[in-house]
Amino acid sequence: MIFLSHVEGENTPSRNLLPSCIFFAALTAIGFSFAIHAMFVGHDHVFGTSREVPWGILITPYVFFACLSTGICILSSLGQVFRIKTFAPIVNRAVFLAIITMATGLCSIGLEIENPWRMAIYGFLTPNPLSNIWWKSSLYTLYLLFMIFNFLFLLMKRPGLARGFAIGGLVAVTCGNLNMNSDMALLGARGFWAENYMPLYFLTISTLIACCAIVVVTWFSHRLHRREIDSGTKTAIVALCRLSIVLLLVTMSFSFMKILGGFSARFTENPEAMQLLVRGEYALNFWGGEILLGGLLPFLLFVLNSKGKKVTLCAFAGLSLMIGTFTAFYDLIIVGQLIPHFHQYNLFDMPQFYSYSPSLHEYMMSLGALCFFFTALILGEIAFNSAALAKR
Repeated sequence: MIFLSHVEGENTPSRNLLPSCIFFAALTAIGFSFAIHAMFVGHDHVFGTSREVPWGILITPYVFFACLSTGICILSSLGQVFRIKTFAPIVNRAVFLAIITMATGLCSIGLEIENPWRMAIYGFLTPNPLSNIWWKSSLYTLYLLFMIFNFLFLLMKRPGLARGFAIGGLVAVTCGNLNMNSDMALLGARGFWAENYMPLYFLTISTLIACCAIVVVTWFSHRLHRREIDSGTKTAIVALCRLSIVLLLVTMSFSFMKILGGFSARFTENPEAMQLLVRGEYALNFWGGEILLGGLLPFLLFVLNSKGKKVTLCAFAGLSLMIGTFTAFYDLIIVGQLIPHFHQYNLFDMPQFYSYSPSLHEYMMSLGALCFFFTALILGEIAFNSAALAKR
């Protein structure tokens, strides 16, 4: 038995899930085929990026899933490393989710790179400790290996060894997450990402969306298998919902700082980017995505269900928050690049803002990475539900 503490019904829906798994696998293959085509014709011909805006939409799922995996690892460590009994029932599921989310993030960044094999080969043969990107790729790869061994030892019922790998994974992914904004700020004149609160922001938002993801996936799994949520898991969900309220308040304070930066240059290092986000072309994304879907709506739903009795309400709040966070990450990555370099010098023939629109290839490759996650998730539900039933 892998995911479930006990099984209420005899029927397994594995066969019913196969069509959905095949559907998402087909979409994944289509997305990957666009990536292969981009390699042959060149990214500069099929991507909407440019020399001025080198990072496109494909960076968004990378940041989102890398942060999501970080948060899930932190939550799983509460039950596994720090041995808090409330979170013990979600450890197995959380470790599995941490693996497939990080694999999805690395898959997304691999699709974005024109020659991804060079990172794997030369990152190992000619490491550069002075490179932030090298550290980030190395830490995340090491973290993924730690979590895979962690999961294997959990299945083998070797909690001591599993806990050791969990500690290693927690240290590696936390270091990588705290350095997230440094990677982005390497691009010239990107003060939008160099705000002092960014490391704390990434760590907080990672844990927040992890709480939501675990609640959503747990609710979805039990609804899918028509199974009642056991008392231990329900207690863990209540704790996750209450933790989400606290983290959401912290995250909303960061959004408030963005609003201040959009109306006053004293509160930000890149006021032009903040104004473009809060009052300019990306204002709908900011107010509709980050503020409404990623802040006010889930906060209201969580507060209405603070006792955790209505898991469905918590799941919808978590889904709304994850959609809003994905939008916020897209804005965070793109808007900072749209401010021209040396704009403060009023150079002749320099545009007020750079422009970027994702191409068909970028959309399809992003869809492929997202469907890769859904495929892995459904395969896990098929395999682990069957394994749980076989143990009866």
